[in-house]
Amino acid sequence: MDIIPLNIGAKAQVVIPKRARKAIGLVEGKPATLLVQEGIGILLGDPVKYGQKLRGLGKEIWKKAGGGEKHLHQERKSWDES
Repeated sequence: MDIIPLNIGAKAQVVIPKRARKAIGLVEGKPATLLVQEGIGILLGDPVKYGQKLRGLGKEIWKKAGGGEKHLHQERKSWDES
């Protein structure tokens, strides 16, 4: 983990250093997300890239459960029984 100091300007604007922008994947004109909780902020780059990185995550779990179709069938069956 890198700790990169930032300066806050008069209008609460923040200049993010080049190495931080590169590490996070921030690109001018692209969206970014700031997560804030209990005084802590985490800046995330382009959310599309995060979606791409998360794609397929948990694939092995679904295989162990018998696949998505089996799970969906079981859920629908439980709705009919209630």
